[in-house]
Amino acid sequence: MATNNAAIDQAILASPDKAKLYSKIAWRIMPILLISYIVGYLDRVGISFSKFQMMPDILQGNVSMAEAVYGLGAGVFFIGYIIAGVPSNILLSKYGARKVIALLMLVWGMISMLSIFITNPTQFYLARFLLGLAEAGFYPGVILYLTLWFPSSQRAKMTALFVCGIPVSNIIGGPLCGWIIENMNGMFELSGWQWLFFISGPRAVLIAVVIFFFLDNTYQSAKWLSPQEKEMITQDMAQGASKKVGADGTAQEWTMKTMLKSSAFTKMWLICFCTVMGQGGLAFWVPTMIRDTGVSSVMDIGLLTMLPYMLAVVAMLMAARSSDKHRERRWHIIVPFCIAAVSLIFIGLFPDNKVIVMVALCIAVASSLVPSPLFWSLPNAIFTGTCAAAGIALINSIANIGGFISPYIIGYFKNTTESNLVAMCVLSSMMILGAILTYSVPAKLVNK
Repeated sequence: MATNNAAIDQAILASPDKAKLYSKIAWRIMPILLISYIVGYLDRVGISFSKFQMMPDILQGNVSMAEAVYGLGAGVFFIGYIIAGVPSNILLSKYGARKVIALLMLVWGMISMLSIFITNPTQFYLARFLLGLAEAGFYPGVILYLTLWFPSSQRAKMTALFVCGIPVSNIIGGPLCGWIIENMNGMFELSGWQWLFFISGPRAVLIAVVIFFFLDNTYQSAKWLSPQEKEMITQDMAQGASKKVGADGTAQEWTMKTMLKSSAFTKMWLICFCTVMGQGGLAFWVPTMIRDTGVSSVMDIGLLTMLPYMLAVVAMLMAARSSDKHRERRWHIIVPFCIAAVSLIFIGLFPDNKVIVMVALCIAVASSLVPSPLFWSLPNAIFTGTCAAAGIALINSIANIGGFISPYIIGYFKNTTESNLVAMCVLSSMMILGAILTYSVPAKLVNK
């Protein structure tokens, strides 16, 4: 008996602490992923600021079409994104994140640098399309990558930490872009917007090198994890794994065919579409909305842009922590959708009131970003097996049609009605649709 107790005590001592283990993993891989996303997303922040100088340059003074041309160019990015999303994720699952993500970072850095040579709308559209192709595999690839390292009980907060790259890039990028536009314009005969694109290239190349040398593909290949730690992760993964639950309640394995035919898959891409419509539309237009309230200095616009995204960081992390703690997924998505719907209407109703617009923008940006990381807990809880990689990428690719539509409709209605109200109503309706669709997902499938 004493021998058995000694063996048990020894096993307990040898077993790694679970909280410390996942904290160790997070500190190793999440800074690399977060910085990579910040670097990539700074391009989208940059394009929203470069609009102020770039549109007059490439339109040669014909600024009457500036809003529509910019909106279309911002949206064309997502066409490339849609086309390359699934192939990129399949390549990532085959060759590993280290090589594929590093290559993507390298390519999009080079494309961004070459964008300084844009002289007309056609070249603008082409550059944005190619950049979309290059960036397509990164976001869904990382979502898949996190499922290889963290069990379902840890993924919401880890995904939220990664997606915090969006608001953090705006917090950093707003003032930085404003400063570059105002202070580097004309340096070496380059416009401020050209400097924005040129500077982004070396950042991406540097991060590509870091990823290639420091990012492990899976926890099984990580030399900095002990055999006991790897075994604990394996056990947690097995406990968190789920199978398809059919209408009769029986468990079945997913195949690509059954997944594509399922109502669950349709709901997933529709919900994701709604999240992209909200955050995608705002991402490219926040600086313009602030400028329309009467703020003329690009630097001041950059500083004000920080405010909604600072609130977004807090909201995203708090919602993700609460979602994981209570193992509740749906209402943590539904409530932010509804808040975003209301705040978007206020932006459209009071476009000239600086205080109302800023308060509404802060709430709208934060609440529209919260569902994004939490959403991925839904398909990751439902779809498993060999179709998971392609399924995640396909959901992301289809949903990013919203990334094309939302910035374009804001530019279109702003150009034709000289108001944001119609566009904000469209985005608000998408938030309401997202809330309804999320409520229709059975809680037992996703509350894990």
